[in-house]
Amino acid sequence: MGQREPATGDEHVGHSDCSEVLHHIYEYLDGEMSPEDVKRVAKHLAECRPCLAEHDLDAAVKQVVKRSCPEQVAPEVVRMQVVQRITTMRFDPDC
Repeated sequence: MGQREPATGDEHVGHSDCSEVLHHIYEYLDGEMSPEDVKRVAKHLAECRPCLAEHDLDAAVKQVVKRSCPEQVAPEVVRMQVVQRITTMRFDPDC
C-alpha cells in the first residue's frame, strides 16, 4: 500500500525524488524517520502537490482504519508475516 508509483503529470517535472518520498510515506506518517529525513520529506511535500495529495490520502486511510479498529490487535503471527512481506518488498528490485 505504501509503495505507490507517483502520479504522472506536469506537477512532477523536476521532482526526481517523488518516488523515494512516496516509497517512505508510511514511515513519515508513523514518525519512524530521522529528524533529517522528516525535514527532507516535509520540504518535498510543501513543494509537490501530487505527493502532498498522496500523503493526505494515506493519512486519511490510516485514520479510518484506526477509528474502525481501535481495540483490535493483530495476532503476533500475522504481524510477523506482514513485517516479513514488507521487508521482502523493500528488497525486491521489481517493486
